Amino acid sequence: MKIFMQTPVEKIEIQNHTISHIDYFNFLDKKTTFSDKLRLGVSGSSLFGRLRNPEYINKLYLSDDPGYIKYLNEFKDRYHDYDVIVMNPGVDLVHPEFLYKNFPNSIKCLHFIDDPHTTYSYGLPFSWVFDCATYISPSYNVNFTMKEILKLAGFKKTKWMPHCVTNINRPKYGIKELEKQLITRNNKAIYVGSYYSGKNQRLIHLKKELKNNLDIYGRYPLKGFFFPFSSFALGKPLLSRVKSISNTQRDNYYDEYSIGVNMHLSSPSLETGNARLYELAYRGLAQVVDTSPFSLLENIFEPEKEILTYTNIEECVEQVKRLQKDKDLRQKIALNSYNRALKEYNYKDKLIDLFDWFKSIQKNK
Repeated sequence: MKIFMQTPVEKIEIQNHTISHIDYFNFLDKKTTFSDKLRLGVSGSSLFGRLRNPEYINKLYLSDDPGYIKYLNEFKDRYHDYDVIVMNPGVDLVHPEFLYKNFPNSIKCLHFIDDPHTTYSYGLPFSWVFDCATYISPSYNVNFTMKEILKLAGFKKTKWMPHCVTNINRPKYGIKELEKQLITRNNKAIYVGSYYSGKNQRLIHLKKELKNNLDIYGRYPLKGFFFPFSSFALGKPLLSRVKSISNTQRDNYYDEYSIGVNMHLSSPSLETGNARLYELAYRGLAQVVDTSPFSLLENIFEPEKEILTYTNIEECVEQVKRLQKDKDLRQKIALNSYNRALKEYNYKDKLIDLFDWFKSIQKNK
């Protein structure tokens, strides 16, 4: 099968399947002349960001915006004969009328990669054109699972697709090497993530409590100084800024720490299964992750065996300190989650399983 979907590289081959995608920024750079770049300027680069808004996409489509139409035509030229088109709402959503008109024989799948808060904003407005849906979070809210809410939205076929660590970013060491490595790692906790207003207050509270026992890295405004600035505004003054690091640096940093803190967007946690959940497991960190009574986190990793959980910052602090004091527990959690990630959350295996699912849909289309 030939499949369009977001992957770590522009084109990969798995068994007899070809998977590729368009990098929007590269597309704009390669397909426009110097005069086009001068004309489009900031709007050309910001087009990528604006595509997160279905209302804006509709406006571009109906007004025949030159940049957007150029992108759509390139999309059609590249992928008109593809068997499957997977769209991520808020990332690469092509207008549904364009998909309906130009890809009548392709399986069209909507992949929900964000938390439930954005489901109605990004995905459902264009859902009518899609044959099926996949999702990374099994939970939705206190009333519905993600599978149930998508069924109510009209999707007859849905599938959970965990946000696994790609084979490109997987560590090279095995279980025996990890056991040795855990002995030399520092006893501090690490959190890596971009700035989100909903998380910032919780992270400030957590840093205030754990002090030097927690290091925070990620992309933050004002070169990371927004973190201490906002802490003063919240009445919890901190002097440390958030250092920005690349994905490669992130993996290297993870290998230095023994405890990883995870935090989802919503509080209490509505969604479950961000990329960090699998990254921490794959890098051999004992993970402390937020949960709620309806998060279904226990279906992914087993609490007290493969992860430790918390429902508020006070509990998070207690769990981090618990791991710092108990070396055996720290090692047990790290090794168990690493083993499960290797066995059940292998990116390539999950893709093959997904493609088999697409084949079954194709037979009945």
